[in-house]
Amino acid sequence: MKKTSLLLFFLALITYVQAQCEFSLYNFPENRVMVVAHRGNWREAPENSVWAIRKAIEAGADMAEIDIALTKDSVLILMHDRTIDRTTTGKGAPSDYTLAEIQQFYLRDGAGSATRMRVPTLEEVLKESKGKIFLNLDKGFNYIGLVYPMLEKYDMLDEVLFKGSADYETFNKNYGNLKDKIVYMPIIGLERGDGQALVDGFLENYTPYGIEFTVGETEENLIDFRPLREKGIRVWVNSLWRHHNAGHHDDVALENPNVYEWYIEKGVNIIQTDRIKELVEFLRKRGLKN
Repeated sequence: MKKTSLLLFFLALITYVQAQCEFSLYNFPENRVMVVAHRGNWREAPENSVWAIRKAIEAGADMAEIDIALTKDSVLILMHDRTIDRTTTGKGAPSDYTLAEIQQFYLRDGAGSATRMRVPTLEEVLKESKGKIFLNLDKGFNYIGLVYPMLEKYDMLDEVLFKGSADYETFNKNYGNLKDKIVYMPIIGLERGDGQALVDGFLENYTPYGIEFTVGETEENLIDFRPLREKGIRVWVNSLWRHHNAGHHDDVALENPNVYEWYIEKGVNIIQTDRIKELVEFLRKRGLKN
């Protein structure tokens, strides 16, 4: 019995280690569409909260987009706005407070009512998400150097995606020493008309994990995403608001879920959404989501 129990233990351990090794952004199938929960699942919990991450996992999201800011005592926390006024019971900028001070306030829900939840640290959320859901650190370009050691500590360098709107030269100047160690994605606004030039600036010097595009309210400046997909570069487009996607946005999906067909036709394989349920259901019916 003891030998059998020991064998079962080691088999379970091997299975666990394999599962942990497999949980990597690089292992996510390119022929599936990655669903990104905007600020976590903020319709069921306060945005950028630990519970928003948990609810995103429950809803079937593959990644949670979160926003980070720095407190007065240099602790990274989750916060979208320049002030804490809208999302907490406090007032002022995150940098006005130490972590202990800012955690005296309560997070507000989507309707503006105070909850019993506190502002989480990035470290708390890393522990919560490890091996369960990928993270995208939005508003985090200036903090890559601070976040990197934390990801090393928790062995999560391939579970967390950084993004930034800088061109290649700026990105390389700031993070050239880390660029081959992190998972990075530039954000390119096609509505300005210079999208292809910015794409080429990266591809001539560096292969990003993917590229996020904002399309504008029309397809006037839309580029062909197929050459990127052929190179193994993922394409991210938000379904949040009409200026991201030429009008093919989440609210349309409430009456017509087939609005998401536009993303598939264009070759998009990462979609950030505020309608996790509708998008997940659509993709599963198409065989594009596990």
